[in-house]
Amino acid sequence: MKRLFIACTVILSLAFFHSAALAGPIAVVDTNSIFEKSVHGQAVINYFEKLQNDGIKQLDGLETKRKQAEEKKDEKLLQNIESEMQATAYELQTKIQNQQDTLFNSISEKLMQTIDTYRKNHNIDVVLQATDTASYNPEIDITNDIMQEFNKVEFDIQKELKK
Repeated sequence: MKRLFIACTVILSLAFFHSAALAGPIAVVDTNSIFEKSVHGQAVINYFEKLQNDGIKQLDGLETKRKQAEEKKDEKLLQNIESEMQATAYELQTKIQNQQDTLFNSISEKLMQTIDTYRKNHNIDVVLQATDTASYNPEIDITNDIMQEFNKVEFDIQKELKK
């Protein structure tokens, strides 16, 4: 019985060490940080801030007209302006949502391609998302390397929106 236990222990130990030896390099990347801090991520954030600010200005202009119609007690004009405000708000919301979806999908695809190319070029077997990892050695974090490579990738917001 002792011999069987020792034999099983040796076999399991060898199997464990063999599988550990087969496992290749692992790296960790924080894609959220890359989205927030990369040149492309910042460009997208700035683009949507401008789009939102332009929309707010447009709605503010309609609000001014609405107040003027209210002061004149012109009910028909007031209803028309309120309808225009609702339509404009809906159009802006739809436009922003559609463009967010398009740009997020495009930027995500380009980032994943960058990560995969980096993984292949550096003989890394697995790249894990940092936010999904409970703990890791900071030496395997490749976020800055990926960000540098990602910043070199061509990404034009207007071209992406036209696709």
